[in-house]
Amino acid sequence: MLIPVGMLAVIGLALAYLFLTAQPEPSVPLGASASIPGGMASIAAIVPVEDDGWEPDDNDDALDGAPAEGSHRVRLVVRITALEPGGLQVDTGDFSISGLGREQFRPIWQSPAAADLKQGEAVGATVVFELPDKAVALVLDGPGGSRLSLGLSHHTG
Repeated sequence: MLIPVGMLAVIGLALAYLFLTAQPEPSVPLGASASIPGGMASIAAIVPVEDDGWEPDDNDDALDGAPAEGSHRVRLVVRITALEPGGLQVDTGDFSISGLGREQFRPIWQSPAAADLKQGEAVGATVVFELPDKAVALVLDGPGGSRLSLGLSHHTG
């Protein structure tokens, strides 16, 4: 009886140590720009799709029907600017959203799907995600390991 209790105590202490000393991955605050290979990216807008009735121009079937139970759709407008002389190539399908204790969420729709930007050019890419209603610390993961915060009040249960 004493050995299992001791093992549980050691495991509990080890988990507490890991939890208390773990460093969160840094992210850029909402509205700020993050460096990406060849340029910069920032979130220009976060809009719940159900609130504004937005639909894509191409009538894509990916957004037909209601979101899954316990989730909703969010449209992000990501501003991407090429700064390097060689420009930059962006594949908006490479974006994902991660959160505290959650798996990564992939886009269900994006436009443009890809962009080749010359130095000084910018594009406002629209990326739609289906996310759980209750989630915390959501971050848009982008090219080159960039992480753009969706803000403190966004998606807190």
